[in-house]
Amino acid sequence: MIRSWKFWGVLSAIGAVVALFAYGFTVDPKLVPSPLVGKPAADFTVQQLNGEGALTLSDLQGTPVLLNFWASWCVACRDEAAILQEAHLLYDVAQNRLRVIGVAIQDTPEKALAFAERFGKTYFLALDDEAGTIGLDYGLYGVPETFFIDAGGRIQYKQVGAVTRELIRTMLDEMADEMASPKQEKGS
Repeated sequence: MIRSWKFWGVLSAIGAVVALFAYGFTVDPKLVPSPLVGKPAADFTVQQLNGEGALTLSDLQGTPVLLNFWASWCVACRDEAAILQEAHLLYDVAQNRLRVIGVAIQDTPEKALAFAERFGKTYFLALDDEAGTIGLDYGLYGVPETFFIDAGGRIQYKQVGAVTRELIRTMLDEMADEMASPKQEKGS
């Protein structure tokens, strides 16, 4: 009797572990919410990849920011390169409604510049330091990852994986709507 109790106990424990792993494989890590959403974006200063100047994120307060982390070795980054460039030309250059910034991680300046030239990136591009300080501050899982930061400097959304035109348009509209209609204080 004791022997069968131990057998069934071990078998049940093994079944529970297998079920837990099976469930884990059904959860998309891209859908795990970021604890940074709703919090102030970590400030940083970076040098432009082509050496033409520097940028400090907090200096952009008052303008929504699309902050994209990428790398020259990233396949999905190739897929979103044209979309980010279009967003830069439409919303940044033409309408002055959004600032697009790209920060390459775990890359070399030469490879990052070659990638930017190959894919026609003309928006502000920088390189994270060797320690990956900016990436660590933003809790990156990998690349590409994109943060939508509102005009008040708060992270509104984090996209794990390549962005789409629809996502950029939706997030820009949501951030614009939020700025247009001030929030009511509780009890008002």
